[in-house]
Order: sequence, then C-alpha cells, then structure tokens
Amino acid sequence: MLNYKNSKTLNKLDYSQIRDYYQSSCKQKSLYGLEYEKIAIDSATYKNASYDYMEKIIKNFSHMKGWGVLYDDKTLIGALGEGSSISLEPGCQFELSLEAKENIADIEKNAKEIFSLAQRIAKFYNIEFLNCGITPYSTYKNINIVRKQRYEIMAEYLPRRAKLAPVMMRETAGVQLNVDYKSEDDAIEKIKLLSFISPFLTGFYANSPIRNNKLSGFKSYRAFAWKYTGKDRCGLFYKNLLDKKDATFDDYINAILDVPMLFIERGAKKIPINGEINFYDFIKNGFQGHFATLEDYILHSSLCFPDIRLKKCIEIRNHDSQNLPFALSVCAFYKGILNSDYNEILNYFKDINTNDIEIMGYLAARYGTDFKYKNFSAKDFTKKLFEIAKQNLPQEEKHYLNCTFPLLEDGMCIADTVLKNNIKNSKELIEFLKRDY
Repeated sequence: MLNYKNSKTLNKLDYSQIRDYYQSSCKQKSLYGLEYEKIAIDSATYKNASYDYMEKIIKNFSHMKGWGVLYDDKTLIGALGEGSSISLEPGCQFELSLEAKENIADIEKNAKEIFSLAQRIAKFYNIEFLNCGITPYSTYKNINIVRKQRYEIMAEYLPRRAKLAPVMMRETAGVQLNVDYKSEDDAIEKIKLLSFISPFLTGFYANSPIRNNKLSGFKSYRAFAWKYTGKDRCGLFYKNLLDKKDATFDDYINAILDVPMLFIERGAKKIPINGEINFYDFIKNGFQGHFATLEDYILHSSLCFPDIRLKKCIEIRNHDSQNLPFALSVCAFYKGILNSDYNEILNYFKDINTNDIEIMGYLAARYGTDFKYKNFSAKDFTKKLFEIAKQNLPQEEKHYLNCTFPLLEDGMCIADTVLKNNIKNSKELIEFLKRDY
C-alpha cells in the first residue's frame, strides 16, 4: 500500500483537507440516525411499484407535509423537511432518512409519523411497503432503474465488475444506523469492533429468504448480493485498518484512494470515469482537465460500499429491512454495544483475521445465525452480544430489545420466522408480512 499522505504529487486537493474532513466531523455528543428502506410493490400483481406511482406518492406526501421536493434534472427523486427526507433507491425502493436523535423514543416517534402518512398515501395507489430485505417477486431484469444520473452510471459500470450488482441496486432494501465518533481513536475503535461483529448482526437480521418467487437458499440474499457487487469497493477492502494495531484515518483514506472512480460532478453535470483511474490517480493527474476537490473525494467515498463506512459519521449498513420494532432494535443494539467495553468483545476475536470475517459474512448470508466457525457458535455468540448490549442501554430503552430475545433464545434469525411457517413463494410471504410479525 502506498502511503499517499507523504506523496508530493498532490494537485489541487491536499491530503490534509481529506484528513481534516474526518477530524472536523468528531463530535462529543452522540446522536443516532436511522436510514430505513422498504420494498414497494403493486398489491395486486406483487410486481415492484412503478416510478409513476412512487412519484405520485412523493408529490402528495410533500404537499401534505409541506416538504420541499428534490429533483435530479427532471426526475423527482425525493422530498426533504424537518431534518428528515424520503427518497427513491435505484429500483424504486422507498427510503426514509431520519434526523439524528439522542433517544430511540424520538426516532420511533419520527418514523411512525412519516411512515404512517406515506403508507396511507401509498394504499390509495394500491402500493404496499414490505418489511423484507429483497423484492420477493420481481427481479432486476424486469425492474426499471430510476432515471437518476448517479444510478444510470452505476448501472452501466458495476455489472461489469460483479454479476450481482444489478440485484443490489434494484432489488434490495436495508436498515442503516449512523453513529457519531468523538475522536480519531474512537472512530477507528468503533470501525474495528463493528467490523468484527458485523457477520453476527447480518445473520440475525437476515430477512430475505425468498427471491424470484421462490426460496433462494440464502437467509439474506440481500447480504449475498452486496458482497458480490465489486470486491474493490465492497466487503473489507480496507483490511489494513483492521489488521494494524495503531491504525488511523490514513488507513481508511488510503483504501478509498485506491478504489476505481465512477464519476465526478461539475455543476449539474456528471462526468463518467467508469473505473479508468482511482482517486489517487485523479489527485495526481486529474481527468479530462478536471482536478480533484474535497467534494469529489466525499462523493467518491459514498460510492464505496463496505458494511461499515466512515463519513461524517460511521454508517452501519449490514441489515436487511425489518418491521419497525426490529428496525428500532437495531438502534438499541448498537447504542448498547457501543457503550460497552470494546476490548472485552474484541478479545473473543484474537484468533480471527479479516479473511475469517469475510467467510463468516458469507455464512451469515447463507445460514443466518445457524452456523459454526472456528470457536464461534453464531447462535450463542449473537445472543451474548445482545445481552451485552442490553446491559449497557439506559433503563428506559432496554425494552427496544425485547422483540429480539424470543428469537435469540430459540437460536433463530428473522428469516427463520418465514421458513418456520413453511412460506415458499412471494404471495405467501406478502400475506405473512402483512401480519407485521
């Protein structure tokens, strides 16, 4: 790995600006921001909802809430107001990005208010929002991509790097939690802890066993698809950070600089690069007369897709979509686990390396928590992690984990509730999900 920090060839963008971007993002007060996606389907045909209907839903929502609308050129892509936003993912998945809050009760109140209105409007158009990680009936082959420039460039480039990229873009939905970091050391410690435990949380929140109207053989086909969207920008492409005892922001930055670039923005125009250069080359030589800026770096870093991603906060991205109680349990789990003794947990991983994490991530996608690897029983260790999290939550927030323990006691993940009910196709799944388990 080259040490780009010491390079004398930087042009326009200075390395210190990138470092300062992360350093200036440190915060002493920890807030939690929930990003919550749902699959949108036509309730009569079970096919993915069309853009025309999703556009109507957003327009009506923005009018009723008094929110501003967001466009990409002429394409309506979302609405923004009160510190939160709604938007469309590439396959018309519906995403809610909530204003970061200190207390889970405030997250819950905000989510309920927004989703209840969105769902009422959606029902008028016979659109149903599903609590699962992948569209159960339609596949990417018959899902049109939202006409957003960013998505069109990604849809052109990513499938050349990994065959499951179209699945990731058009079919999947997840729950993401954003957490603050107090310092450089705190950020690195959090990334290490979250990366090592990520397979177990991927496994427990696995909730996408049915795809293409049949059982897929995976408990989280969403997680499987994300792992095979390009090894140079997904998974643990920043292994050096996890392997080093004295890792810093530089180890994350260097890994991002190595990733092939997709495009840059100049005004409203997006200029495709399509992997011709990485960001280090862009800093050194520019591209078609354009030279790197901090905004270019921030955009490029958002086009890298590890389970744990560093931006102005730490994004924890490895969970299938859930119903609201389980989505809130994601918030509660990480709030508790990040208040615990990191060294106590990391000590369990003294004989585990980054390749092991990758292997366990695949096993989690395939089997949920029903696997054993080296000295780990995923069922037992996942339960232990949730017990640690509950111990370190404020008393008034412990109940947000109550929905998880009946499953943990039985050694089950979310997908097992589907399989236990002998559900084998999209119609049966959709009827089951309407019960809001």
